Amino acid sequence: MASSYQLPRVNPCFVTHNLALGGAQTAVLRYISALPEWVRERTTLYSQSDDMPLLDAAEKTGFSCGDVTREAPADPSSWFLSYGNLSGLPQRPTSLVLHSWDDAGWRFINRAYDDLYGMTVAGVSQKVLDRYAGWAKEKNHKVVGVMTPPVSEFTSAKGQYDPKGRLVVGWMGRPLESKGLMTLPYLLTQEPRMVIRAWTGADTAGLEYTQRVQAEALAKVKELAENLGVADRLDIRPLDFNPFNYKHRLEGCHVLLGNSEKEGYLLTAAEALSCGIPVVVTKTCGVADLIKNGSNGYVIDWNSNPKRLAKAAHKALLKAANLSSVDCLASAANLSLGANYANAHRQILGQMLGTALEHPEARVTVGLRIHKGTDLAKLDDAVCSLASQTYKKFKVKLLVDGPWAFAEPLAKRYGLPLICTGLEPDIEHCSWLHRQAVAECDTEFYKPLDYDDQLMPTYLERAVHVMEREKVDVYGCLLLTHENGEITPRLHWPNKSVDTMFTGNSDDNMLPHSSVLIRAEVARKAGNYQERAIGLGADDYHLWYRVHQVGGKFYRDDEVRNVVYRIHEQNSLKIRRARFGDTEKKRKQTILQKAAAAAGITVMAAPAIGSTGCTDEKPEPPKEKDKAAEKATSTSATSTPAPAPEKTDPPHS
Repeated sequence: MASSYQLPRVNPCFVTHNLALGGAQTAVLRYISALPEWVRERTTLYSQSDDMPLLDAAEKTGFSCGDVTREAPADPSSWFLSYGNLSGLPQRPTSLVLHSWDDAGWRFINRAYDDLYGMTVAGVSQKVLDRYAGWAKEKNHKVVGVMTPPVSEFTSAKGQYDPKGRLVVGWMGRPLESKGLMTLPYLLTQEPRMVIRAWTGADTAGLEYTQRVQAEALAKVKELAENLGVADRLDIRPLDFNPFNYKHRLEGCHVLLGNSEKEGYLLTAAEALSCGIPVVVTKTCGVADLIKNGSNGYVIDWNSNPKRLAKAAHKALLKAANLSSVDCLASAANLSLGANYANAHRQILGQMLGTALEHPEARVTVGLRIHKGTDLAKLDDAVCSLASQTYKKFKVKLLVDGPWAFAEPLAKRYGLPLICTGLEPDIEHCSWLHRQAVAECDTEFYKPLDYDDQLMPTYLERAVHVMEREKVDVYGCLLLTHENGEITPRLHWPNKSVDTMFTGNSDDNMLPHSSVLIRAEVARKAGNYQERAIGLGADDYHLWYRVHQVGGKFYRDDEVRNVVYRIHEQNSLKIRRARFGDTEKKRKQTILQKAAAAAGITVMAAPAIGSTGCTDEKPEPPKEKDKAAEKATSTSATSTPAPAPEKTDPPHS
């Protein structure tokens, strides 16, 4: 029988009009490349045009994501738009990145998204966000801030500048008068030493009308250069379609000129900075906010008169050519995919795609645990369930039982801080990992989560609400079982009320570790987790027992099954039994069965012994040497369990 329970997945979708050459379209590919690997593998790029030369070139350089399609995907959990058209598409949580702040962009945005409310919105510059501030407020959109497009390079490509020698100026853009194209010949007349490398071309747009307009502008600027006698120094080069390699266009340049009338950002100027080349840009370009006069470039005023604009640009270019490449690179470190962009913009990208694992004002720390030798697809599922939480005030730490060589790539994959044993995995290490995470926890609540568990979307929201309402210290709920592709209610355990379990015997545990949310301070007051996992799951029960001993209050939410427990072939029960022996209950049942068998009586294994099936046994207090070890244990992520295990076991759950 098919299960009625479903686990939602995170499947972001970028939507774009086309992938012809252009700053906004290049930015889409760069944004996808900046995503954490687990997100990128689930991302679909949906292009609403057959004209995709930019994508063809990008794929040759190794660009990839989950899927690229010209047909609207049926099951994304969110849309991330770059001026896409949502007409007729299924309704989804929607994010929009705003690229343009001119009148044409304003008209398009108002026409295309007039009926949408409550989107998540970012802008490529503060200028763009300021232009749309009133619109966003009117539509109740959530503005998450400035998200500059990434640049691809981080290298030094500036030519050695001799004030008495040649001055090489780079210029890149579509051949339009609004891009400052007609300024270039006049600029050359003012400086005989100057050569302008103009990367441009009429075929940089998909629409036939735009191609015609650009061809006319290109012919016009060539004619002007001939008439002014500077055609030999206006080096017009066709702009190629490689979105991830700008260095070859800028190699040897001394300065880049960005003299557009209005640009939401001006990606080419950011590319120049990341190649160590200073820039001169107009104040009406969004990237001007990043320019510090005399450090990485100069800012000038736009002028519709190309002669006057050339005069202002000339003075600034002469000064900018002398600026240091080091200062330019320093200003671009957070812009570059090759430097720090992914870390600097991870949070805003996560908010735009609904995949964030680190949220501001976090109240919950999730300790996500895995060990070497497990199926990483299960960890992806656990991470995905965290990203889907409706309660967003949480952050995550990755807890890895295994060598650093195994752990560090995982931390990089998810962009998470790491606590690692640095040892080969052993079932006794899992408690130590949670112990360190609780010791370092700086939030109000701590949530343990194993790689083979998944949370339903409302878990954290409900757990925090119930803990505050009931004024309790430990929250738990019932479980769902994920086995053989089906998700069904887990009915056989827990089967008694929580208040029956504080006997000191772990056999009586009625609180699934997977379902617990605990107040971190209470856990520390009670003594935190064990130094080593002991017995058959007793490391978590001993914490519950100690919390009970210090007066902590418990609540098990039996109205919901908000945690999915995956049953799989690597379960550690057999390993634990082989090492630690049977539980007290199991031993008593075995003795009873043997006695009954000797008397010729058949006894079922399931019934409990006595009214609760437990003894008065209590957790053994730490020995003096254990106390000393506990005191000496560091809470640093670089710590390792002490003492080290004497042997290594097979992978465990």
